[in-house]
Amino acid sequence: MLDSIGSRITKARLFRNLNQKELAQMANITESSLSRYENEIREPKSSALISLAEALNVSTDYLLGITDDMEIKSISLGDKSDTEFEDICNETMKKFMSGNVMFNGEPASKEALEAILSNMKIGMACAFEEQRRKRNRNK
Repeated sequence: MLDSIGSRITKARLFRNLNQKELAQMANITESSLSRYENEIREPKSSALISLAEALNVSTDYLLGITDDMEIKSISLGDKSDTEFEDICNETMKKFMSGNVMFNGEPASKEALEAILSNMKIGMACAFEEQRRKRNRNK
């Protein structure tokens, strides 16, 4: 049986050594709302779910029971070599091609996925360049 959203919020809160009042303040929700979520009286709306996930430093996928991995793994792309960057792009494409990316209720075409990935690469390259410029200005 899958854990409920409420039990996952509680588990993550306790893992972070927070009490309900502290988490409610961090997530900008009322303590009574948090109590209702944890006691499974109500389910959080998407905005509250996102706020809770951010405050707990977990993914919304974790809170929803999609993954059991509580920790968010950060990827610092700016520190990657060109080869590592290409590997990340290739892994992303493989995940895209798994059939989980949908447009209008249908799996995205290979061409659409390639266009998305191509634009992601361009966007990331622009972000890297901006980051390098900022670093050089601060030296």
